[in-house]
Amino acid sequence: MILSKESLKKRGFTLAEVLITLGIIGVVAAMTLPALVNNNKNKELETRFRKSYSLLSQVLQRVVVYDYGGVYQPSSVQELVNSIQKYYKKSSTCINGQQCSSSIFPVKDYSNDAPASFLQSTYKTFIGKTPDYRFNDGIMAAVDGSFIFFDYAQQGEITYGTYLIAIDVNGWKSKPNRYGHDFFVFQLGKNGALIPMGREGTYFEEDEYCSLTSNSAQNGYGCTARAVSDRDYFKKLPK
Repeated sequence: MILSKESLKKRGFTLAEVLITLGIIGVVAAMTLPALVNNNKNKELETRFRKSYSLLSQVLQRVVVYDYGGVYQPSSVQELVNSIQKYYKKSSTCINGQQCSSSIFPVKDYSNDAPASFLQSTYKTFIGKTPDYRFNDGIMAAVDGSFIFFDYAQQGEITYGTYLIAIDVNGWKSKPNRYGHDFFVFQLGKNGALIPMGREGTYFEEDEYCSLTSNSAQNGYGCTARAVSDRDYFKKLPK
């Protein structure tokens, strides 16, 4: 069988066909790329959250066992911060009323209204609303980029008598800076137990304070328990 010269010629794509193909690829990429980027960001937040939670839990247990012989109830925010910091290498702290290093912390004078103004201007609630400013008693910067916030309420507030700890898993300079996204709240229980906020018996329970509809200034506080227990939690974060 002898092939003709025409049949031996390889047929290439026309310019129109190439442009159409590139157009289709572009449309598909435009539809899928944002979702992939968002999924990667949320996965990173999950990894950071689990690492930060595990580390802080272990530190508090070391404090209880090795520093206090099994019984631990800090007498002040300063004592709590000092107890934790000794196990975080090269960390820096600042307590309410002190002058902070402006190269590390968001406010130079960590006292009066400065921490409250910073918290309200930097963070948002779970669904992006204006938050409260509860965590203004102390702050610690860790070498991994995370920040730990401390709170001990004044007499008359619902959390009076209990220490609250919050972790910004990627630091206040990095987005999204939203409760329940990269900012997670814990309640300090008996003998240094780190209790994810939202669990039964905590001050800000999950159903009310991890809501897609609530305009509460504390919405997102209760998401910590859900972030711990729900394997798909970070895949379902609201935009």
